[in-house]
Amino acid sequence: MTGAELEDDRTTRYKTKDSVFSRLFSQPENILELYRELHPEDSKTTVDDIQLETLQTVFINDIYNDLGFIVNDGEKSKYILLVEAQSKWTENITLRMLFYITETYRRYLKATKQSEHISKRVHLPKPEFYVVYTGGKDVPEEVTLNQTYFDGTAPLDIRVKVFVEPGTETIYGQYIGFSKVYDKQRKLYGSKLECIRETIRLCLKKGYLVGFINTYKREVETMLSELFDEKALREQYDIAFAAECEARGEARGEARGEARGEAKLIKTLMGLVKKGILTVSQAADEAEMTVAEFEAKAGMKTT
Repeated sequence: MTGAELEDDRTTRYKTKDSVFSRLFSQPENILELYRELHPEDSKTTVDDIQLETLQTVFINDIYNDLGFIVNDGEKSKYILLVEAQSKWTENITLRMLFYITETYRRYLKATKQSEHISKRVHLPKPEFYVVYTGGKDVPEEVTLNQTYFDGTAPLDIRVKVFVEPGTETIYGQYIGFSKVYDKQRKLYGSKLECIRETIRLCLKKGYLVGFINTYKREVETMLSELFDEKALREQYDIAFAAECEARGEARGEARGEARGEAKLIKTLMGLVKKGILTVSQAADEAEMTVAEFEAKAGMKTT
């Protein structure tokens, strides 16, 4: 699959804006670069051996992730890598990875015409899980499903490696550096234009995503502008909600328990969903509901 085909596919299947991360890794050569950084022992794999398997659907309530790809070795697939970009840390990342790999494997079996119901063992590529974290909170270098939820006592586990350090040696380090420069400039400048210009200037100076910026400079400017608007809207929502809770003399959790406050919250969150700022899953998390509960209370049609 060519880069142009990937771009067209993503454009038709996503209604929300494209992020810098997804745009960066919509290019097969960048995915290959990432893979080789994670597997320096493998010098034989080429772009033709990389198969993009990011979960994407036209249904807003279906599961999706940031980046997934399969690495093929001849006629067999040897790895499935799932990579999430996070600016806000969540202790549920291992659970989310479990959902992602389950769905990815389900689709893989269907695509390769295999069935888990037969007696012969099916072929599965080995899974690997990574988080590229760009936030300011101190986070562990690795998290596990077993330890997070079951104190290491359960017969089920997923290990997720977390990347946090910016740098020019790796493409994920450059993305982290790019994101941190952007966040810092956004705090320094009240002007959207100055924030974008300084982010691009400093990233080029520091060596963060130089090739990507030079090739897609106009698109990067547009994406940064959208990110600026998205963060501003999120902050406005948080401020407005906090003010409402304070005015009513209630804690946030208690406010959400009130029918009137809950209805107003859902209406606000649905507005952010329609603008493409939040997914339904993220909105449900904000409302402290399951996706099904949120959809039902929001009056959404499910398939």
